[in-house]
Amino acid sequence: MYAGMPCSIPLLQTIPTLEKLSRGKLVNCEGTVHSVWADVVTAALNEVRYGVVLLDKTLHALFINRAFHEMWALPPPRPGKTYTFRDLMEHGQQTAAYQVSPEEMHRYVEQRIVLVQAGTQPPMQLPLADGRTLSFECIALPDGGRMLTYTDITDHVHAMEQLRELATVDDLTKLLNRRQFLASLEAEYRRSVLSNANLSVLMIDADNFKQINDRHGHAAGDTVLRDLAERCCSVLRKSDVVGRVGGEEFAATLAETDLQAGFETAERLRRVVERHPVELSGSTIPVTVSLGVAAREGKVVQPQELLKLADRALYEAKATGRNKVVAHRSTQQRGPR
Repeated sequence: MYAGMPCSIPLLQTIPTLEKLSRGKLVNCEGTVHSVWADVVTAALNEVRYGVVLLDKTLHALFINRAFHEMWALPPPRPGKTYTFRDLMEHGQQTAAYQVSPEEMHRYVEQRIVLVQAGTQPPMQLPLADGRTLSFECIALPDGGRMLTYTDITDHVHAMEQLRELATVDDLTKLLNRRQFLASLEAEYRRSVLSNANLSVLMIDADNFKQINDRHGHAAGDTVLRDLAERCCSVLRKSDVVGRVGGEEFAATLAETDLQAGFETAERLRRVVERHPVELSGSTIPVTVSLGVAAREGKVVQPQELLKLADRALYEAKATGRNKVVAHRSTQQRGPR
């Protein structure tokens, strides 16, 4: 670029007499100076990493830069022809580029065309079938045309997903971590209050876990915790929320579940864990759990209080023999069978 002239999109607005962009070259009919600047802008746009498409007011493509052609595997138009925005959208459809079901494809294409016709649009993410994610932006130009930009933000999206997972998911078990579980409990509690629905909470603790670590090693202990997490997910419903809230402690919220149903779910989980010891390097590690259950049952208590009630029931289960379920505010207890 020339000194003092940054390479940026607003540079296009310094060429008001621009009339035609074709075959990757800006052509201006009113003077050599304008033509020189048009060449400069064309060269600059062909060097940027993001896709750029300039459309006239009828949505015919005046210019498509090199990055866009590569991004979408778009061949040059036939001699004497130019692409329209509809052509570009249909190219994506024909190459199965969009992460859209066949049933929704036609509507998706039409919606995108309507958006561009409407004018300036805020950036939006376009997930593609090959796993990439593009950021798409439409800017209305003074002459009625459109400038479209497509930026590959796949690495950024993946990084954000990883950060989100680190912030919310326990690395060992892939369950919610304590902080995220408590946030989910708060949300479930508010929903249960608003709808006057039942809500149960389970506290789950691996029995004699320290002995497992001491006897078999910490790697074996990690395997036991991962296995226990899988058992929880296999027994609980998809609508239930489960998290790891301590070293060998797990918790779960059961929406629309009263105390009796919560107790029965906890007992079912206890049996599954007891009947499936962990197999590790040819040895078998018996595993049992103790569980405490508490329920809101229409009575207004705070989420943290509900968790404490379940924790008290868990303490009672462990103090009275382990491998059992205790429901708070209920004399009903059940041990192993």
